[in-house]
Order: sequence, then structure tokens, then C-alpha cells
Amino acid sequence: MSSTQGVSAKEEIKRAADIVELISQYVQLKKRGRNFLGLCPFHSEKEPSFTVSPEKQMFHCFGCKKGGDIFAFWMAYHGTTFVEALKDLAERYNIPFDEARVGAREKRAALKRQQLLRVNEIAADYFFNALTQGHEGAKAREYLSTRQIPQGIVEDFRLGYSPNSWEGLTRSLEREGVDLSVAALAGLVVARKGGGYYDRFRGRLMFPILNVKGQVVGFGGRALGQEMPKYLNTSETPVFHKSEVLYGLHASHQAIRSSGRVVVVEGYMDMLSLWKHGFKEVVATLGTALTEQHVRKLKGYTSEIVVVFDSDEAGKKAVLGSLSVFLNHGMVGKAVVLPQGHDPDTFVNQEGVERFTSLVEAASPMFDFYIHKAMALGDGSEEKVRVLEEMLPALAQLRSYAMRALYVRRLSDAVGLREEVVWAELKEYQKRSRGRSGASPRLTEKLSGARVSKKYNRDIHFLNLIVHHEEARQRLADTDWTLLLSDPVMQRLAKVLMDRGRSNDVDMDTVLESIQDPEVEKELREIMVMPSFYGPDAVETAIGEFEQKIEEIKLAALIREARERGDMVALNEALKMRARLQAPNQTNS
Repeated sequence: MSSTQGVSAKEEIKRAADIVELISQYVQLKKRGRNFLGLCPFHSEKEPSFTVSPEKQMFHCFGCKKGGDIFAFWMAYHGTTFVEALKDLAERYNIPFDEARVGAREKRAALKRQQLLRVNEIAADYFFNALTQGHEGAKAREYLSTRQIPQGIVEDFRLGYSPNSWEGLTRSLEREGVDLSVAALAGLVVARKGGGYYDRFRGRLMFPILNVKGQVVGFGGRALGQEMPKYLNTSETPVFHKSEVLYGLHASHQAIRSSGRVVVVEGYMDMLSLWKHGFKEVVATLGTALTEQHVRKLKGYTSEIVVVFDSDEAGKKAVLGSLSVFLNHGMVGKAVVLPQGHDPDTFVNQEGVERFTSLVEAASPMFDFYIHKAMALGDGSEEKVRVLEEMLPALAQLRSYAMRALYVRRLSDAVGLREEVVWAELKEYQKRSRGRSGASPRLTEKLSGARVSKKYNRDIHFLNLIVHHEEARQRLADTDWTLLLSDPVMQRLAKVLMDRGRSNDVDMDTVLESIQDPEVEKELREIMVMPSFYGPDAVETAIGEFEQKIEEIKLAALIREARERGDMVALNEALKMRARLQAPNQTNS
């Protein structure tokens, strides 16, 4: 039966969807036992802790604790509201959807994003028509012709032109009934001090920036004359974050996954020129340095990232700036530097795509590239000191001590300095940096990690037992189980479960959805994703051990209280009871 309500649409989507199939399009997953593992797309990690359970139809990261169902993933990965996730997934799985019963707050947030996406879409059409049809676009068409960009690329990537007019787009948006305050929020128009609005982009070649869903989230505009800045991007908006977006990823992600690598270039034209020549595993960073968010997004598609740098001094510094980003994510980024005077656009047009591909395939790891380039200037004492000083910031940014030690040794070998010298300089640099920035990062980590891991202590074993084994939950619900738990979050979780302990039909998915406490929700999700610690033959033994432990704790309290009162009769009786309780275990040991 097809659904007509938002709630039933959600249930139909959960029945129709396979969370492993969906997430594997964005994260590289490998089967491990009953679950699938991959590197988390939401935080930096070198060892996979991002777990997807096909049985539970949920994901959970044991590192950053982010997790949930298929809707939670869609919202977190694409930055959408729940309503948008519901609509997107309903469309994906051909399920009817009605917004009638969606909450007012969620509707407002979704409406704001829809308004921004709509105004961007209208603007993209306006710019495209101005480029391809209007006489004002002749200058931009001529520029594209000189850069050898064919009409097919113009259409596929929806290139456009912003007429050199103060109110061209503004008037067009008004004719479409757009609220200009929304257009201002989208970064397309600017409010005048005396009232009214004017166009932000004027006389520029326009590059619509699309997300992986193919929606226009922002724009980049290139000046065709001497105007400054040469490139002007959309400012930050609720749908556009420059440090996260990669130009062309919406078109290239399948080629990236197929080839097993991605090439990162700096500019729009570089990306389009390579694409035109058939090199399609390529994205651009909107003219900015590669960020941690970029790397996290890309590592969901591939394990090899090759970055094309300039051959000048700025390019060498960019290599250093990117080194720690890759190493902190457990990836060995590679570097390609084109011959002097070339960028990817000019190189591929003059030398051909085969020559470019050969350079990519011969790319060196960034550390090796930097050392080779830096030491090419000489190996005297001054050069060694200069290389060491340039490397210190990158080494200091490595979060893993083991990784830092490895690269201290490699740097020591490469420049011919003793390891203790490198360590001493690094410690001095870190001391100076802490003086400028305040608290020690190591101290901050300690303070933020106040909760001790519960992976193998009694709390997690008890919760694992009662989550995965209904008979254990029913039996232990009648005991003084609260004596077993020390962690307050685990206590709250156990109470939620034990309150339903005598029921024969406790559905953990329903329990999970009903929990209002975020910390309790994370703990339950994590335990649900874990396998049971107890096989069928071990459950009864585990129940008995926990029952005995409860009695031991109660007797220990009686013994302590009797000693404090000086009540020798009560003390002797309690000691005898403890001896009888422990006797079977001593006999069998």
C-alpha cells in the first residue's frame, strides 16, 4: 500500500532502502564479519571505525560517535534537513511523499534551503541564457573559444555570463517572484544602503557550483578584463561552504571511483580542460588550498589523491601546507608540478592528455617531493636549517605521535641531521606555538577526553548482554542490577531497557527512536552495531555471573557496614554468606 503521510513514507523508505548500498556510493566499505567498515567521512581517522550494519540498517562511527539510520546519514553527508532527506530518499526509491504532517520547525529550515536552491537555479538559467543567446555574452563566448572550451562543456557544466549591469539579475529575479532578501542571503545581490539591491556579479564568466546531488549551491565568477578580484566566489551561505565544496565532483565522482584516484587542480578552467580531453577523475578547489573537509569527502571515493601544484615558491609552500592534512587522514597525498609557465589547462592543450597522465602516474608522495625540491638548492648547513624550519609546522600539526616520530626520522635521514636535533627544534617550536595560542593541545585533548573508554569494562559487557539477549534482560530486570554500573550514561540506558525488561516484544529500533537523551542514544546505537559478546551457550553462564556479582556487591556493603559499627555477629554472618556464595567458583577453579 502506498503511503500518504510523512511518517508512513519514512517507514516505507526504510523498508525499501539498503543502507549499505546507499552509503557505499559515498564511502568505501569492506565487509568485516556481519558488518561493513570504512573510513569515517565525518572526522579524521587512519583506521576504519565507521561501521554499517545491514542487519540493523544503521551506521555508527566508534570514533566520532556519529550514527543513525539512512536518514541520519543523508542529512549529515549532504547537509540537509530531515524533510529534505525524506523527500530526496522518497524520490530515490519511488515512494509517494506528502509534507502535510511534517513539523513546522523542520518545514521552515527546509523551506529556507529550498528557496536558496531555487534562486540559485533561476540565476544559473539567467547566466546561461546571457552567455549563449544574448549579445552581451559575445565577449565571454570569444574568451571560451580562445580557451578551446567547446559548446558541449558549456552545456554540461551550465557555464554562463553575468551582464555588466547593476540590476540585470535583480530585475530578472523580481520577475520570477523571488524575495530579494533570499537572493542577498544566497550571495547573488547586495543590499543598497538607501534601499533596494544591485547585482553582485557583473561582467564575469560564471561557473555554477553544484553539489553531488546536482543542485546549484553557489557560483564562481571570472573577470574578463582587468577587474579585481580576478575570481569572485559566492560568500558562505546555508547551502554553500567553500572549504567543503569541490568543483566538478558532481560530474566526476563515478570516474574517480572507477579509476581509483582523483586529481585535484586549483581552478575551474583547469578542471574543464582536463575533462574536455577525456581526463575525468578531476576536481577543483575553487582557488583555495586543499582542506581537511575536502580530503574527508574525497577519501569516500578513492584512496589516492594527486594534487597539481605550481612550480614556483608558492607551490612548494602549498605542498607543505597539504602534507599534514593528508597524513592526519592516513593518506599519502601525491604531488605533481608542471613545467615552468604551465598550468593544467595550458599543459594539456599544448602537450596532450597522454603526457599529463604520465606525469600523474609518476607523481611522488608529497614528503619525498618537497625534500627533493628543497634540497635541490644545496645541502649546506644553511639549507638544512631552512628545510628543518619549513618542516616544523607540518610536523607539529600531526596528531599521531607515531606518525610524527616516523617523519622526524625521515626528515633526519633526508637532510643529514641527528634525530635528537630535529626533536629538540620541534619541541621548541611547539612551545612557542603554545605560548601564542594558549593551552597545550595535549592538555586540551586530555581534558576533552574525560570519559574513560568503556569498551571492555563491566558496564559495556552488561549492556551488550541485555541488548542482544532478551532472556537476559527479563531475568536481570528483577535484580538489583543498578549496583553493577558505574557510568551514568550507561545507567540511564540500562534503566530505559529494564523498564521494558519484562516485555516479550521489545524492539530495539523502536527503543532507539524513542530515546530523547543524545548520549544514551549514541551508546545504544553503538552496542546494537557491535556483535554479541556471548554465544548461545554462554548467555546462561553470563546471567549467572552477573547475578552472583550483584550478591557479592551487596555482601561487601554489609561487611563494610558491620565493621564500621563494630557488630562482630553481623560481620561473621556476612563473611559466612560470602564464603558460601564463592564456594562453587572455588571448587570449579
